[in-house]
Amino acid sequence: MLRYLPGLILVLCLQNALGAPEADLITNLPGLSFQPNFKQFSGYLSGVETRRLHYWFVESSSNPSRDPLVLWLNGGPGCSSLLGLLTENGPFQVKEDAETVIQNPFSWNQVANMIFLESPAGVGFSFDTAKNYTSSDDDAALNNYYALKDFFRKFPEYAGRDFYITGESYGGIYVPTLSNLVMKDPDMNLKGFAVGNGLSDDKMNDNSLVYFVYYHGLIGDKEWFGLLDACCPKNFSGICDFQGSEDLKCRQKLIGIQMLVWNSGLNVYNLYKECYGGVKDLTLHFDKTRGKFQSSNFGWPFMFLKNSPVSQRREKFLSMLPGSVDASPPCTGDLQVIKYLNRPDVREALHISEQALEWTMCSSVLKYKRQYTTMMPQYQAALEKKLRILVYNGDVDMACNFLGDEWFVDSLKPENPQERSPWYYTAADGTKQNAGFFKAFDQITFVTIRGSGHMVPTDKPKPGLDMFVNFIQNKPF
Repeated sequence: MLRYLPGLILVLCLQNALGAPEADLITNLPGLSFQPNFKQFSGYLSGVETRRLHYWFVESSSNPSRDPLVLWLNGGPGCSSLLGLLTENGPFQVKEDAETVIQNPFSWNQVANMIFLESPAGVGFSFDTAKNYTSSDDDAALNNYYALKDFFRKFPEYAGRDFYITGESYGGIYVPTLSNLVMKDPDMNLKGFAVGNGLSDDKMNDNSLVYFVYYHGLIGDKEWFGLLDACCPKNFSGICDFQGSEDLKCRQKLIGIQMLVWNSGLNVYNLYKECYGGVKDLTLHFDKTRGKFQSSNFGWPFMFLKNSPVSQRREKFLSMLPGSVDASPPCTGDLQVIKYLNRPDVREALHISEQALEWTMCSSVLKYKRQYTTMMPQYQAALEKKLRILVYNGDVDMACNFLGDEWFVDSLKPENPQERSPWYYTAADGTKQNAGFFKAFDQITFVTIRGSGHMVPTDKPKPGLDMFVNFIQNKPF
């Protein structure tokens, strides 16, 4: 028996050197209507101690041995990155029958090797063997970092590859905090990060939303000037700090703005899109299609007025009915994705652990503690490390509006600012069309995507892909 041992050791060493864990290889994805020209893997990466984070990795369809490696994180906090893979920038889209999977012609894996990581534990198929589903900004960053270390152990062929961290929404917190850990690790060749419609600074996001509401016609002159009179110093100049006011009248008016944005039937993620499923009343009801209790709005994903009526309702319901409340963002559909990912044959194909919970868009079991109200120190540290940064926003999103993120980028005072200018893409009919506007600096670029809401790759897939290509290939807009 011992005479076979050297050969066995050689095989194991070669497997480790060549990488690509065969146990995680997806060999037959149910319902797939086309033959992919790339490999894909699904399995688990080890976080801190008992945390197991699910990943789905799709290699580049162009040149996997040379194209960069990109991590994608959806936000929430508590929403699954498989939403990104199956509804935004991944290679697959699930049709409404929840049976058929079609190709996304604007997938970002045309130019990059894409990791979609579900985090923290308790989100999607990620779990904790000790069933501890508490997390925080620092905890999420550390677990994601551990998971990345495990990824490079599983796929050593990607060591030294150009690496980018990307995400959207609460990814505005996830991405910079994780990047600040990764950029100190010489084993990871981090080149930069990109944040789409991200929460970068609470105060700027909240103050800018009031301006957004007025200049998009959601309130009239009477309400606007009433706000200015109640919230802003007399004869103020510049930007009014609505959130800094302690005036009771001001606070009451801001609650009115909050209720207008989140509870009047508007699609907060895209002002000009209809609300999926229609406008519902504000009561808690049982949704038979989802098998969950649901409210028309829990004020997801965060509140600009802490301890407001809406945020109090959401916390109360989640604490009373853990795991039984649908924590999905308001006005969003994608029921076919929920049905598809919970199919036994799909779970088997993705090598999902029996310890994983039922897949939901956003977790209702996660107990998440926010720690940061601004990402300014994290961005400044990244700029000092000479990372390249892209901040992009669909310009009709109200959850994380473009104006607040533009203010944030400007507040960093990056070097060599260029004039704000339009950028373009080629439409399906071959014509040149306006894609939005951009403002470039030495290491950071701010970009708007015209007519897009919160999920840019979903709303404007072609400009979204062009923007991504420009960023990772360091092309000018």
